[in-house]
Amino acid sequence: MPTYSHSRLSTYENCPLQFKLTYIDRIKRETEGIEAFLGNRVHEALKKCYDNIRRTKLDTLGELLACYESLWQKNWHDGIVINRKELTAEHYRNLGRKMLETYYQRYAPFSMDVTIGTELMLNFALDEARKYRLTGLVDRLARDPNGVFWIHDYKTSAHLPSQEEADRDRQLALYQIGVRKRWSDIQDVRLVWHYLAFDCELVSRRTEESLTELVNNTTRLIDRIQTDIEFAPKESSLCDW
Repeated sequence: MPTYSHSRLSTYENCPLQFKLTYIDRIKRETEGIEAFLGNRVHEALKKCYDNIRRTKLDTLGELLACYESLWQKNWHDGIVINRKELTAEHYRNLGRKMLETYYQRYAPFSMDVTIGTELMLNFALDEARKYRLTGLVDRLARDPNGVFWIHDYKTSAHLPSQEEADRDRQLALYQIGVRKRWSDIQDVRLVWHYLAFDCELVSRRTEESLTELVNNTTRLIDRIQTDIEFAPKESSLCDW
């Protein structure tokens, strides 16, 4: 059985046909949305910031922004698409700068916890038979002075969800399962989303019962994908994107 990810599962839920075109037919896209490009550059800059802290080097705000500007210029290409015609690449570049500035001002000197890893790759099974395998990439895993482990996720989207939506989020809860399978002694875990455009963080804590329910729901979804032979399209507002 293939290895799944939260992204793959979400793609199927949004549109089975898109899942088929992307992951079965493997049709490549020549373009990249400006929102995804912006998110990647911000993630890379924050990764470098925390990686330097692990080496005992605290970047100044100027150094962090210079890193971001360098990454933007180095990775820019002609296939980047801006769907909102009233906006330019400069608008998005400045938005990324603003996100990093507010994040730095909020958390510097970044001494509230110890970073275990950045862009930490997880590969784990949901069941003992290792039939249902998942992979994921944790933006940052950290441990605070009380021994609580925090799974951090950076969001650059223009949508700020409610606390209820965060408490229902599947992605970081799956990461929690993966982290605890990798380090069996980890017990107390918090999930935190940094919505950078809003200078806001949402925190969630999952019970053992909710994690068991998540495993059951996820394995059922994977079974549905594996047995689907039609991959019918699901029309929505996402079609324009």
